[in-house]
Amino acid sequence: MNEVTIDCVVFGYDNGSLKVLLSRENKGVGTKWGLISGIVKNVKKADEAVMNLLNEFGNFEKASLKLLTGVGANSQTLRYYTVINIEDYRIKFGAVDAYQRWFKTAEIPDLIHDHNLILDYSLYQLETYVRESPVGFNLLPEKFTISELMNLYKGILGIETDKESFSRKFLKKKVLVPLKEKKENISNESDKLYKFNTSFFDKNATRDFVLDF
Repeated sequence: MNEVTIDCVVFGYDNGSLKVLLSRENKGVGTKWGLISGIVKNVKKADEAVMNLLNEFGNFEKASLKLLTGVGANSQTLRYYTVINIEDYRIKFGAVDAYQRWFKTAEIPDLIHDHNLILDYSLYQLETYVRESPVGFNLLPEKFTISELMNLYKGILGIETDKESFSRKFLKKKVLVPLKEKKENISNESDKLYKFNTSFFDKNATRDFVLDF
């Protein structure tokens, strides 16, 4: 590929809320917002080109890229999405800046070009991916409570569920390991801690891990 346009949707999970990193058109010259995008020449490896672009905005080396398909895909355009925990990544210009900013998905403005369409489609693909894989564990601490896990899935999928029902469905998947440790919450009560059962998922859950909320 000689010259390609890269559009990347950067989702950020922030304490129960799903956000999108937007950048002002032409690095602040324009007045409208858009996705993280740019034109790259002499592209040899697609993932490497996308990562190089992202790293102009912060440290994204550990981010997992997912190819976005079905939105005007062609040999001159690369479209990807990724989801990160905002607290784990340092955005170069800060969380709020004149040139880039995190927006809640429900408060996205009118974007440049076809970026609103790309964002809508990436939201659909993200929700499908989250329902069929434990991507959420990458957005939580190593040890977490059922409440923290539930808030994450409510934030990404927009679901409404009670703790008992959520806990029952998730524990049934056998991808959680209960720990003897507990975490104190605001009301000074204790919540049981869990961790992700990586070995079980690698062997079994890829076949039937589907969240039917």
